Amino acid sequence: MMESRSSCPHQDLGGRFDPLDLRDPFPALAHAQAQQPVFYSPAIDYWVVTRHADIKAIFRDHHRYSAANTITPIVPFSDAVKRLLAVGDYTPEPVLSNNVPPGHTRIRSLVNRLFTPRRMNSFAPVIRQIARDAVAQLGSPPVDIVPALTYTFPAQVLFAVLGVPEADVPQVKAWASSRIKLYYGRPSAEEQLKMTADLVPFWRYVVALVADKAQSPGDDLTSDLIRMRADDDHVLSLNEIASCMITLLVAGHETTTAQLSNALLHLLGNPPQSPHQDGGRQRQAESRQDLPPNDLGGPRGVDHSLWQSLCQQPALIPQALEEMMRYDPSVCAWRRLSLVPSSIGGVDIPAGANLLLMLNAANRDPALFPEPDVICLTRDNLKDQLAFGYGIHYCVGAPLARLEMRILLETLLAELPSLRLVAGQEFNYTRNISFRGPLSLWVSW
Repeated sequence: MMESRSSCPHQDLGGRFDPLDLRDPFPALAHAQAQQPVFYSPAIDYWVVTRHADIKAIFRDHHRYSAANTITPIVPFSDAVKRLLAVGDYTPEPVLSNNVPPGHTRIRSLVNRLFTPRRMNSFAPVIRQIARDAVAQLGSPPVDIVPALTYTFPAQVLFAVLGVPEADVPQVKAWASSRIKLYYGRPSAEEQLKMTADLVPFWRYVVALVADKAQSPGDDLTSDLIRMRADDDHVLSLNEIASCMITLLVAGHETTTAQLSNALLHLLGNPPQSPHQDGGRQRQAESRQDLPPNDLGGPRGVDHSLWQSLCQQPALIPQALEEMMRYDPSVCAWRRLSLVPSSIGGVDIPAGANLLLMLNAANRDPALFPEPDVICLTRDNLKDQLAFGYGIHYCVGAPLARLEMRILLETLLAELPSLRLVAGQEFNYTRNISFRGPLSLWVSW
């Protein structure tokens, strides 16, 4: 919970912290959580928040902590980039993740109606067929499952749901990846211009897609929004629909790609375990010191992976996915803007301060999750994990993400029960502040 006592941040902790280095952020975040749960990072001019209770309280209090900076570029746009965007008529508006009430309330109430369980279930047969086709096309092992499956599958699903032609999937994926690096990374001036050159055609593509659906609506979510609009800009303008679509075309599949990759990495590389309810990080480390190494160089403990456990008990797939999102969420950090002076974790935060909310640290907070570094499929409080956020900006696409990840895991378990990681590989991650997933993941069977 929020605290009111005053404290100064540990400058050495903030100076050592690299918010863009996502290779293994967990030890540094665990240290910060224990020693200084709120600290200032001069590298990006953000206050970093690590405790679950503090982050949840910030998400809940949208009156004092605004979402307006959620997709503000870490590196401000140069004048050259601004001119390029102006010439390209790049005019997206705040609609969902970076919008605030009352505008957010109006738009979110409409978009919520797109993602009802009934509407999502209507897409289940299509998603299952996409999953079967994708797994059937994996070829002969060994295979890098990221480009071969987890990179393309969520995009194929989302684009089918939104009504984007399948032939456009590779181009839109490339545009979306470029947009993430532009907004959440630290590109040079030259790289900014190159990425902006991708952003303008991406926006034009989305505007044209919305215009086409307005003329010829189909059985897809873009057409659903246009039907809700009923030719009334006061309900929803076409530009707002295009802004929703470009948001969904990025957040709706890049995050699922990374989450599926994270899930497969850990399900294939870790044994089943149960946390000691009175334990913690030290207890967990001590309990695994004498175990032989697995293919990842880490402890194995037993002679089978979590993957094989799921083969025997596929009913555990939904619970396993929730634990994967707790253990290694693809959206590892999110942002807020402090509107008024406040105190977080005993640290005084000025008005106008940027906040970086470490969701990956919150999801391993030992105050809520005993032995947080242990993967346990039988935790009884996974509803408290924050991978999808919390409050009025809770991820609108969460029902679709859960559905498609479940279907893909069901398909993989049925078709490739002997799936395993290739030994000796290293895992690399794109340098950015918010989205974490391995760029490659070699598997065999």
